[in-house]
Amino acid sequence: MPRRGRKRKKTRTHVVDTDERIRGGLLSNDELKIPRSLVIRRGKVESELTELVTDIRKLMRPYTAVNFKEDAKNRKVTLSHYANSLSTSMGVTHILAVSQNSNRVTLRVGRTPGGPTLSFRVKRFTLGRQIRAVQRRPYDSTKAFESPPVVVTNNFGDVSAAPHVKLMRITFQNMFPAINVSTVKLSECRRVVLFNFIRRDMSQVSSDKKKHVGDDDDLEDEEVEIRHYAIRAKPVGVDRKVRRLVEAKIPNLSKLSDISDYITG
Repeated sequence: MPRRGRKRKKTRTHVVDTDERIRGGLLSNDELKIPRSLVIRRGKVESELTELVTDIRKLMRPYTAVNFKEDAKNRKVTLSHYANSLSTSMGVTHILAVSQNSNRVTLRVGRTPGGPTLSFRVKRFTLGRQIRAVQRRPYDSTKAFESPPVVVTNNFGDVSAAPHVKLMRITFQNMFPAINVSTVKLSECRRVVLFNFIRRDMSQVSSDKKKHVGDDDDLEDEEVEIRHYAIRAKPVGVDRKVRRLVEAKIPNLSKLSDISDYITG
C-alpha cells in the first residue's frame, strides 16, 4: 500500500551551541598560528650529525616531528619537495635541514612553502650527551619539553640593522610560538633558546693572528651562536632551610619538637 500522510520532517537534529562554535573557531585559528617545524638530514652524514639532528628536534619541541624518519630516497630530494608536500598536509611552517660533504656541515632553515631560506655553515657544535657528561648535576626533565622555549635574540641590532641581520632575527623568532606575557604561566617557562649574533672586525683579527700563533684560521666576520638552556625558578634571598621548605623538600623532623628548632638550629 502507498504511504499515507505528509513527508516526514526531521525535527530532533543536533545543533551545536553558538558559544561552542565560536570557541572552537577561535581555538582552531590560534592553532593555525602556531609554527610547526621539521628537522631532517639530507644525504649521507656521520653518526654525530644524526645525534645533532635529534638534539635540534628536542630544542624545537613540542611543535615538531620528534620521531620523523627520513626515507633513504627522500634524503636526496630538495627542500622544495618537502615544503610542497608537507606544508599543506601536515601544517609544517619551517624546515631545518642538516647536510654534510667532504669539507663542511651545512644547516639550512627554510620557510614553507615559498621561502626565504637561510644557509649556515656549522663550524662547531656540542651534543647534549657531551654536556651532561661534564655536568655535576645534569638536569633532564620531560616536563621541560611540554611547552615551547623562551626565545632570546641578542646583538641583532634594531631597525637600522642590515637586511640580512633583520631577516635572521625575524626567522629565528617566527620558528617558535609567540608568548603572551599577560597569560603565560611561570611553570611553562622551563627552557630558553639563545641566538647570539657575533660581529668581528677582520682587520683587527688578522693583526691579532700574527701575534698569536695557533689560533683558529677559519674565522668569519659574522657568526650566530645557538645555545639551549633549562631554567628553574627558585626563591632568592632566603635561608637554605627555608628554601627547602618552600620547594616542598620536607626534611626529617622526627627528632625535633617544633619547626622553629629546624630553622634556628
